[in-house]
Amino acid sequence: MTWEELDHPCSERAVDYALACAAQRIDAHDDERAVLVHGDVHQWNALESDDGFKLVDPDGLLAEAEYDLGIIMREAPLELLDGDPHERARGLALRSGLDATAIWEWGVVERVSTGLLGTKVGLQPAARQMLAAADLVAE
Repeated sequence: MTWEELDHPCSERAVDYALACAAQRIDAHDDERAVLVHGDVHQWNALESDDGFKLVDPDGLLAEAEYDLGIIMREAPLELLDGDPHERARGLALRSGLDATAIWEWGVVERVSTGLLGTKVGLQPAARQMLAAADLVAE
């Protein structure tokens, strides 16, 4: 497991919480509701164009729409902790008409998985910040 290979860069509690959230999303999967999602929506994959922004470098996954908003949840981890961390998920849900709990859970999964991958490849300080946020929201 990457967490062990990296000498535990976040708490076991954070990893357990991410795994529990992943299990919830697996249990909630519904082929009838699944859509093609980008799979990696973040500021580095959004290019400004004459008519707004274009998303590039898609992973193209079949999942619930909340998955892409979970990616947004993992971004700006320090900002996430300024106030109620669930507020971002509620705001995204309100604007999109999607489920706040699913957005939150995908954010938890993405924060830990991306934080571990980022640690492995040396993407610092972003990975360290994601995992610090993961520790705090898992409390």
